[in-house]
Amino acid sequence: MPHFRDVKRTLSQQRTEYPIKMQHAYPSVNIGWGAHTMVGNDAKALGINNALIVTTGLRGTGIVEAIQGVLKHAGVASEVFDKATPNPKDHEVMEGAKVLASGKFDGIITLGGGSSHDCGKAIKLVYSHDGQDVRTFEGAFKATKKNKIPHLAINTTSGTGSEVSCFSIINHTEKMYKMALFDPNCTPSKSVNDPLIHQCMTQELVAYTGMDALTHAVEAIASRLCVQSAYGPGLWAITEIFQNLRQSAANRNNDRAVEQMVWAEMAAAYSFNSAGLGIVHSMAHAMGGLYDAPHGLCNAIALVDVCRFNLPACPERFKMMAKAADIDVAGLSDYKAGEKFIDAIQELKDELFITQRFADLGLQEKDLDGLSKFAAADICSEGNPKDVGFNEMRAVFKGCM
Repeated sequence: MPHFRDVKRTLSQQRTEYPIKMQHAYPSVNIGWGAHTMVGNDAKALGINNALIVTTGLRGTGIVEAIQGVLKHAGVASEVFDKATPNPKDHEVMEGAKVLASGKFDGIITLGGGSSHDCGKAIKLVYSHDGQDVRTFEGAFKATKKNKIPHLAINTTSGTGSEVSCFSIINHTEKMYKMALFDPNCTPSKSVNDPLIHQCMTQELVAYTGMDALTHAVEAIASRLCVQSAYGPGLWAITEIFQNLRQSAANRNNDRAVEQMVWAEMAAAYSFNSAGLGIVHSMAHAMGGLYDAPHGLCNAIALVDVCRFNLPACPERFKMMAKAADIDVAGLSDYKAGEKFIDAIQELKDELFITQRFADLGLQEKDLDGLSKFAAADICSEGNPKDVGFNEMRAVFKGCM
C-alpha cells in the first residue's frame, strides 16, 4: 500500500478542471409592487429619450400600452418592435438590429419574459458590432466591442432570470438548434421586476416558468464549476419555489406567493449567472430549436431524469438541496437524501399538472441522433456534474420520450 510520501506532487502539477472561478456582474434592479410606474425615471437615468421596445406577443394585454404611457409621461418617446417570437430566431434579431440602427433610438427596452430579453440582448450585440451576424456570437465572450446603447429590461415572468443574466438564447434557424450567447455585454443596464405585472401570467405559464427557475437553481448548485457563491441564492430559491410555486399557480391573487416567486426566479438567476447550468438546458435548447417547444416545459420534462443521471456525481449537493426543500433527511446518506429530493421534484411536477414527455412535444426516434449531437456540444453541457457525451445524451433523451 503506498504512503503519502510516495505520491509525487509538486507546484507544477495543477488542477486542470476549472481551477479559477468567475463571478459575473448583475444589473441594478427595481423590485416591488408598482415598480413599473418608475420606468420613465429609470430610462431617463440611463440617458434614454427615445426607446425601441422589444417584446413578444404582449400587444393587446394592456402591458405595452401601460409602459408606453409611463415613458411618455416622463418625456421618453418609444416605438415597439414586436416581431420577436417565443424562442427568438436569428433573423428576428437581425431585423431588430436594423430597426435599432435607423438612428432614431438612444436606448433599448425589453418588455416580457425570457424571449423578449434574449432577443433584445442579441439585438444590442449586433447593433454594437455594426450589424455583425448574430450567429458569430455563439459561445462565450465573443463580443469585441462595448455596448453602444443602454438597455432597460422590464420583466413579466417568474422563471427565466434573463433580465439579470449575461446569457442570450437564440434559435439558429438554418441548423435548427438554439445557440447560447454568453457574454457580459448581454447583461442589461438596469432591470425591473414588478409582481403586479407578473400577476398577469396564466396558471400554465406560472408552472412552466417556475420549473425553469427551479432548474436554474438545481443545475447551478450541481454544476461541476463549483462556484460556491452560487449555493446561497440557489438554495434560497429552492426553498421559496417549493413553498410558493403551487400556491402561485393555483391562485394568482395570492400576493405573497406571487411576490416570492419573483424573488426566487431572480435568486436562481444570480446562481446560474456565474455557476453555469447543465444538460437539462442543453436538451431544452435542442428541443426548442427543432420543435419550437416551450423552454420551461422542456426543462420541467427533463429535470427529474437528468437529476437521477447526475446524482452519483455530487450526492452531497443533492442532500443540500433536499434540506433547502424542507425534506426530512435525518439519518440518510447523501445519495438517499438526493433520491428523496428528486422524488419531491416529481411530486411538484404532478401537482402542477405537468405530465407531458418529449414525445408529446414532437420528439421522434429519427431525431434522437441530431438532438443528442447538438445538446452534447451545447455550452451548458460543460457545467454538467457527470461526464456526458453523445451516447449518454442520447440515452437521457430516450428516457425522456
